[in-house]
Amino acid sequence: MKKYTASDRGNALIFALIIVVVLGILGSALLTKALTEYRAVERQKRQTELFFLAEGAMEDAIARFKFAIANFQILPETIRYPDVGELTTVFSPAISFPAGATASWNIAQAEPGDRIVNDPDGLGIRVKNYVLTATVIHPLDPGATITLHKLITRRLIYTFQHAVFYEDDLELLPGPTMTFSGRIHANDDIYIDTHNTLTIDSEYLRSVGKIFNQRKDDGSQLAGDVLVKKAGTANFFAMNNLDSESATWKTESQTRWGGTVKCDVHGVNKITAPSVGSIQPGGYYNSNAAITIENNVIKKNGVPLVPGVDIPPGTVVTDTDFYNNREGKAVKMTNIDVGKLGGGTYSGVTYANQLPSNGLLYATRNDFAGMQPGVRLVNGAEVKRNGGLTVVSDAPVYIQGNYNTVAKKPTAVICDAVNILSVNWNDATSGGGLAGRTAASTTVNTAYIAGINTTTSGNYNGGLENYPRFHENWTGKNLNLRGSFVELWNSAIGVGAWEYGGTQYTAPNRNWNYDTDFQSGSMPPFTPWAVEIAAGAWWE
Repeated sequence: MKKYTASDRGNALIFALIIVVVLGILGSALLTKALTEYRAVERQKRQTELFFLAEGAMEDAIARFKFAIANFQILPETIRYPDVGELTTVFSPAISFPAGATASWNIAQAEPGDRIVNDPDGLGIRVKNYVLTATVIHPLDPGATITLHKLITRRLIYTFQHAVFYEDDLELLPGPTMTFSGRIHANDDIYIDTHNTLTIDSEYLRSVGKIFNQRKDDGSQLAGDVLVKKAGTANFFAMNNLDSESATWKTESQTRWGGTVKCDVHGVNKITAPSVGSIQPGGYYNSNAAITIENNVIKKNGVPLVPGVDIPPGTVVTDTDFYNNREGKAVKMTNIDVGKLGGGTYSGVTYANQLPSNGLLYATRNDFAGMQPGVRLVNGAEVKRNGGLTVVSDAPVYIQGNYNTVAKKPTAVICDAVNILSVNWNDATSGGGLAGRTAASTTVNTAYIAGINTTTSGNYNGGLENYPRFHENWTGKNLNLRGSFVELWNSAIGVGAWEYGGTQYTAPNRNWNYDTDFQSGSMPPFTPWAVEIAAGAWWE
């Protein structure tokens, strides 16, 4: 056996030390590499988090920008939002994102003014490009930050340039034969069918959700035909159960109607419109109205108008004789004589025109204990103001008799629920049976923004054809409507259930169409905007 000397042991020790040093160096290198890779992964993770946070901030910014324009908080042609500084998006803590994250952003014009672009229906859309800039600093690493820019296009369409605009599900299910023209848009689903023939004479039928050729309340299909115009032609083609539930819907709908009919699968975007808050007392319309009526007191620019001095006696009166069978309640009604408010000679006395100088009238009631509030427009065949008239109320509004039929002006009614009473209406028979409430043919020319009730299983809301609520036997009588039908909320006061052919009403011959004067831009005072935002290119 070999005998190891001290020299051999020293060499071994040196060799061992060398190995330890080499392993230490390798370990250090590996650790450094691992730490470097970890930091790179962590930086990538944080950059990914920052990117998604910035994208979320941009979505929030677009939504708030649309809402601000639609609700009159900023001018639609604003140069910058906000005017100075930044707005902030605060993110709720989540498992996938760090707690306490915030983003700052602004939206600045990318061109000096609006451009007018004609859409396929020939409407002039006001278009303007903006640049949205959003910056996010990582809450766990102040040195980690990202700034994204996105080009967005703001499109403005007057709300009343739609024949129909629904914030919620739109149901169009008429019994008698009906033809309807103009743009039809729903920010939710559309249910469309008919018992006879429904003709959609339009090249714009859009749903942000889905389109169904059936009823909503029970899913049944009706026996009639829905005919829709093919874009760019004079031809109409039936739905024949082709709808969003069909396997070939996405492509066949475009082949059959040439782009007239589109929904979620075709990229239809939600349009932002005014919120219910704008019609409440103290809200935008109340605050800006030149004429206000509270209970039985009428003021012009804050100054009371005295009956017999400033306005004819009977211009504004309270009526408690009206009974609403649909609601099952008596109505404490503010009657507004539109003709008298427009001035003229009454009982030998000549009165000045007291219609609002800016065209906006607001009416409300807060003294209706045990009853329902209501506002009724009477003697309104002629609206004696060249720029037209918009009547707003947080209560249901009743239009009695022919309205805006003489020297037609741009007019609108914005309220909780719209009710139409014929020229033959009589309060004295309102609480009796339907046989005592026989309508006569009536014409109303105005645009509407009002609420509906929500259809649930087995509980139909009456559909668009019953958007204006009826209280008479209309069988065989014509109801001629020209205007625009806009639904933005569920009615808060007019909540009575729809009923056909019972104690409430029977249906008129619906001679309804879009008022094409709105298409040319002749709008009622204070017409709100429908706002669209299209997102374009983005860069870091």
